Amino acid sequence: MIDDLLRPPATPWAVTADAVRGAALLSVIAVLLWWGPVEFAVLFLVLGGVLVSRMVRVDPRIDAAYGATLLVAGWSAVIDLYELISWWDLAVHTLATAAIALIAYLLLLRMRYLPRPGLGRRATTGVTIITLALGLSLSVVWEFAEWAGNRYITNEINVGYEDTLGDIAAGGVGSWVAGMALAATLSRSWQSVSVNAH
Repeated sequence: MIDDLLRPPATPWAVTADAVRGAALLSVIAVLLWWGPVEFAVLFLVLGGVLVSRMVRVDPRIDAAYGATLLVAGWSAVIDLYELISWWDLAVHTLATAAIALIAYLLLLRMRYLPRPGLGRRATTGVTIITLALGLSLSVVWEFAEWAGNRYITNEINVGYEDTLGDIAAGGVGSWVAGMALAATLSRSWQSVSVNAH
């Protein structure tokens, strides 16, 4: 998988996805120089996330959109956009968790921790359920990290009962939609392979 990080981009969309990764790296340097440790931690996580998607070998269009979503989510925290726009937090949690859950599923599939799904409704439902479970689990981990940051680092990190439940619910909705889209895409892909094999 390390070789995947080093391979040159082969299409314009792959170049775009790598440009987003470059922007993530520059963002980490910028917050290190001009912001604090919390902002650095957020953008450093974004950088890690956009490197993972390159190892998954996902469609470059999805890769670019995923990276851009994480970058927007990270910078929204840095410039306090979540505080300025009331609905922005839920919108970003929905989109970012959808993207992360999708990439997490494909990463586990690539690493063979998950079996290749078969054909039919049961298989596609299984993909949707696993993607939803991944998204909800990662949402809980993120909310726990926010609580820990608020408790032990700075009370500037916004936490609260309603905020936490809303964020997890938004992440669940995004993951569910991403799971259905992923299930439909994988099903078409496996059907195409099956037809070509015969």
